[in-house]
Amino acid sequence: MDDLLGATIEELEGEPWRPPPADATTVMIDAHRLRQVPIRDLTIGDLSFLLGQRIGVEWLIPVALDRLRDDPLAGDYYPGALLNAVLESGSGHWDAHAADLMALWSIREALNRLRADADKLLDRDGWPAFG
Repeated sequence: MDDLLGATIEELEGEPWRPPPADATTVMIDAHRLRQVPIRDLTIGDLSFLLGQRIGVEWLIPVALDRLRDDPLAGDYYPGALLNAVLESGSGHWDAHAADLMALWSIREALNRLRADADKLLDRDGWPAFG
């Protein structure tokens, strides 16, 4: 995994992209730039962005899952943004990567425990009723 983390998506794909055109959008510019950043240096927001653009999915889902184990609600833009990006980008990934699917299941279980703990806390006397 350390070799993977030190590499860039561009190196792993083995195909450099041409420079973005002069009229490139911010999304295009960011995608080009982030493909050249070592995977270990990508932020939660970077991972969410790249996965949302379906760039480097094969290499980034395992990295994202590792980060989600530490913080299942990780997200630079909103809580859970990284998990959402993983779920939206990985539909074809899971069939060929059973270990990643099991890691995703573990994250789901952690979220269920978190929800149960929050429900217990909110059911205590003194908390306002919602709804």
